[in-house]
Amino acid sequence: METKRVLKNPLFIATLATLLILNIFFFIYQQNDGQGNFMEYGNEYHKQIDAFSDLNWEEGLAQCEIAEQEVFTKWRSGDNIIQRYEIIQQIKAQYEYLLGYDDYLDKINDNAKRLLSVSIFADKDSTGHQNIIKTAEDFKSMEGVSVSMGHDLAVTEVFADKWTDYSIVILVCVVCGLFVAERREGLWSMIYAAPGGRWKLVCKRISILFVATLIGTVLIVGSKILLCNWVFHGFGEWDRVLQSIPMFKNMPTPMSIGHFWLFYIGVKTLGAFWIGLVLWAILSAISNLGLALTAAGLVMGLEFACTAIPSSSMFAVLRYVNVFSFVDFIPVFSRYLNISVFGSLISGSDLVLAMLPLLCLIFAGLDVLIVEIKHPVSEPNRLLHLADGMLRKLDSNLPWCGEFNKLLFKRKGAILLAILVIVMFQMNEPPRANVPYDPFIQHYQSEFAGPITENTIHELKEALDNAKDTNNQIGLDIVLKSAQEAPEGAWILPTAPYDAIWSNNLDNYHRMTALIAMLFLILILAPIASQERQNNMTILLNSTSGGRKRLWFKKQLVLIAVTTFVWLIVYGGELIHTVNAYGSFKCLSAPMFSLELLRNFTVAIPLGVVLVFYYIAKLLVLLIIGEICFALSTRCSKNRDAILVCCGVLLIPAALAAIGSTVGELLSFIVTLGGAELLH
Repeated sequence: METKRVLKNPLFIATLATLLILNIFFFIYQQNDGQGNFMEYGNEYHKQIDAFSDLNWEEGLAQCEIAEQEVFTKWRSGDNIIQRYEIIQQIKAQYEYLLGYDDYLDKINDNAKRLLSVSIFADKDSTGHQNIIKTAEDFKSMEGVSVSMGHDLAVTEVFADKWTDYSIVILVCVVCGLFVAERREGLWSMIYAAPGGRWKLVCKRISILFVATLIGTVLIVGSKILLCNWVFHGFGEWDRVLQSIPMFKNMPTPMSIGHFWLFYIGVKTLGAFWIGLVLWAILSAISNLGLALTAAGLVMGLEFACTAIPSSSMFAVLRYVNVFSFVDFIPVFSRYLNISVFGSLISGSDLVLAMLPLLCLIFAGLDVLIVEIKHPVSEPNRLLHLADGMLRKLDSNLPWCGEFNKLLFKRKGAILLAILVIVMFQMNEPPRANVPYDPFIQHYQSEFAGPITENTIHELKEALDNAKDTNNQIGLDIVLKSAQEAPEGAWILPTAPYDAIWSNNLDNYHRMTALIAMLFLILILAPIASQERQNNMTILLNSTSGGRKRLWFKKQLVLIAVTTFVWLIVYGGELIHTVNAYGSFKCLSAPMFSLELLRNFTVAIPLGVVLVFYYIAKLLVLLIIGEICFALSTRCSKNRDAILVCCGVLLIPAALAAIGSTVGELLSFIVTLGGAELLH
């Protein structure tokens, strides 16, 4: 009965189907660059791999270098061949890795012998000595293993985004919510008093949680694996050695790609199962849902903070035996690091794998214990009493505080904001076009940054005449020609951060970021007006002196504050990632037409002002979306209906636009919110 109630529950089935569809959707729109043909890149990649398949590695590398020069020549003449250049660079990197793999293994042994001869590592009881010996012994298993050329992207693109990882966690959260549903339905006391309502029921639920996790992992992760292998033509390589892929260079255990997929799905299942046991323990121990979610948030925040512990720290174990190690397992698995545990060395991945079954058993036992000792009726919670008192004082002193409380705490908007912070923290920086000789171009742009004068042109020509290295000559030549063709008053400036935030939706980044901002804003704001109707408070509010205009102004204040906060998280995070990846925005006082992208604008507005107006425009678009949510919410009598209507009107057209639908672009705000495409 319990199995049927959970696994056949419409909420579980709908969540699983939605996550599966979103998993496929996000993969498609990340691959198609918003142009509607997500197979193009994979087919071109497969075509180039086939073209080099009959060559040995040295010949293949030489052919890649020749092709790279040909592409560069076409690019200088104005051809748009960036995709082909990226693919050739990818294949070239694969050849370079394969040619150097045996040398890499030899270097590990040579370094071990050399370091052991140094006095500081000579002590056999020291951690340094044991680490050197263990590393050399672990990588001996890779000697004689034959690596080979193949479709690396069929494997690596599975891990290109974190949506698949977090979607499994979402499914687990839904299952745990179904386990404690009897509290909301008033059935807890009856279940507690039944003969099998405690430990027998909890044991059955543990098995249901495992089965649900297994089903979700196989479907969600399995679909991503199949999609990547289909798009990048990797189905015929599952017997290929995993270490043939640079991502797994530091993994010392020989394994085929097919065995790795089975291993990965198994670890993901157990890891998600453990996360479910932890969440269920918190929900079972704390009766109040809001307080339980707050406790879960604190636990997750503490675990996330532990991921910043340095690998050399004595507390590094907390970084690896961590919830987030099981959410995103690949960084742990693909990095070789020995950790001292009770005086013995163990690799981080082995430690995680060894602890995972033990953690599952411990928390399964804890769940049984909590259900046995937890009573349906207990004394009032002192923390909740204290929180209620504080909220009453705040509401009396700050009249708008009650609206914040309803939207952010009672409707769990604060949890969504916390999730948004984590999502944006783990987002990648905005991508730039992979331009030939870009490092050299950026170097000389930084060196000669400033207004373009006759003296600047002279210095560039002199530097070009004195340059001996071909790469430096090409970089200087490109910067010189750009300076000569620039309009009067333009500057030379490092363009990398500007190119990133104003790229033409490269890798679908800008639409993806806009979609994330819209999604969280809609989910938070949708109940802003419908919550009073759902609680049958509309008539009462309309009959009070402040129930109309004053309440409307309060809600508008909350709407503006929430929208601004979402804007700060999403686009503040974008700027932080951009600066960390490409350097700071320099020459902000330069006129806007200094950038080639903005050459058509003849007004000498400083780039700093353009940047400020660009992001303020995004805030205004989000405010418009928020006001539409408010208007739609006022027409709905239930929060669920408000969320569905807002998603149907605002989110679905945006999602269609993200995968290249022209109709979706016309009916949604995604292009306007993305902003960068409007400049091209």
